[in-house]
Amino acid sequence: MLRRFMPAGLRGWPPEDADIVALDVETTGLDPATADILSIGAVPIHDRRVLLSDRFEAVLRRDAPTHEGSVRIHRLRAIDLEHGLPPGDAMERFRNWLGDRPILGYCVDFDRAALDRAFRLGKLPPLDVEAYDLRRLFLLQQKRGKHHGDEQHEHALPDLDRILETVGIPALARHTALGDAVATALAYIALRYGRDAAG
Repeated sequence: MLRRFMPAGLRGWPPEDADIVALDVETTGLDPATADILSIGAVPIHDRRVLLSDRFEAVLRRDAPTHEGSVRIHRLRAIDLEHGLPPGDAMERFRNWLGDRPILGYCVDFDRAALDRAFRLGKLPPLDVEAYDLRRLFLLQQKRGKHHGDEQHEHALPDLDRILETVGIPALARHTALGDAVATALAYIALRYGRDAAG
């Protein structure tokens, strides 16, 4: 029970032998209490490798219009959402695919809150898995002295682009759920095992 309610920022690194899933969600807004999920992207990390062959990717059907500003960010047009999966089906598929594996994300507490809201709407139980935030792991690694940053920003939570630049990962397909999930996974491997491991 405790693992579900512990904020990701209070955790250290996951066990090295843990099969962890990097994920990202694109939503209609920035408040997880009201935002609807538009897409989910997730990739497993196993033995220092990102398993793209076992990825999860789904666009959720939405009939209501989306805000023009958010479309510029996530690039999901109304026609894309019209042909998406029914939200309940998408959430059930994701839950079955994820199982009890821990999750990793950039702002993972937001992702989990948005996912839990979608699970509730689909009459599914919320996630009961450990969650790890890439931003916190980045700061932990900075404190170890492996990646030196500007001291005045040492305790500020970095954005994903800064993390990717610091560890030498190109920012490809940003602001798509799968693209950000892959970027998060590669940054995690680079932070934990060195840049060569993420190459």
